[in-house]
Amino acid sequence: MLNREKGSPPLYYQLKEVLKQEIEEEKYKKGDTFLTERQLQEKFGVSRVTVRQAVSELTNEGYLQCSRGIGTVVVFNKINENLKQVISFSEEMAHHGITMKTSHCVMGREKAGKTVALNLGIPEGSYCYKLERVRCAQNIPIVYSITWLTNKYRLPIDDDLYRNSLYELLKEEYGIVIARGCDSFEAALATAVTGKFLNIEQGQPVFKRIRNTYDQDGDILEYTICYYAGERYKYTIEL
Repeated sequence: MLNREKGSPPLYYQLKEVLKQEIEEEKYKKGDTFLTERQLQEKFGVSRVTVRQAVSELTNEGYLQCSRGIGTVVVFNKINENLKQVISFSEEMAHHGITMKTSHCVMGREKAGKTVALNLGIPEGSYCYKLERVRCAQNIPIVYSITWLTNKYRLPIDDDLYRNSLYELLKEEYGIVIARGCDSFEAALATAVTGKFLNIEQGQPVFKRIRNTYDQDGDILEYTICYYAGERYKYTIEL
């Protein structure tokens, strides 16, 4: 199962990837007691050092949790978002009983480039708002998003105001209602920036979502690009 040929990846890394795949495929589900060091040694024919390094990395990546007196437990649970209507990421996660936290949040204004201007329906070079955030579940980065908002409304430049649900803030504080939206999806590879924010290596698969939303007047409000760590997130569409 593990490649021991010269030039192959280190055994601990191969073991980590095999175990990660088994967890993601729910061979071991959240809450299950994981295999012991001895069981892993016997199953894969590797040393205790190799096992410990693989388990340590899986623990750091949010797949396992080691507790004295309890053992190693699976804590990974791939988040499944069900696409039914335009709601915020915070609201969707709340439906799963998950409280989101924002580890990075920067709000500002900038001149719209060609792509942003086209998606917001504004002249190129005119000002718009730009919101950059990283949202986490159980302290693990799930999504890195860049949101551009039209200059139709006067919004505050205060990072702290945007750490929770953007849609809730717009509705409750400014009377802006998301009336409809359009999402598109594609596979992508993590750039250096995306990898840094999602705590994954550059070149790893990510799930990219592009969203345009419209306010209660039918005007374009938002253009957002979201990058999700592919191994931590999936999307379901009901037809």
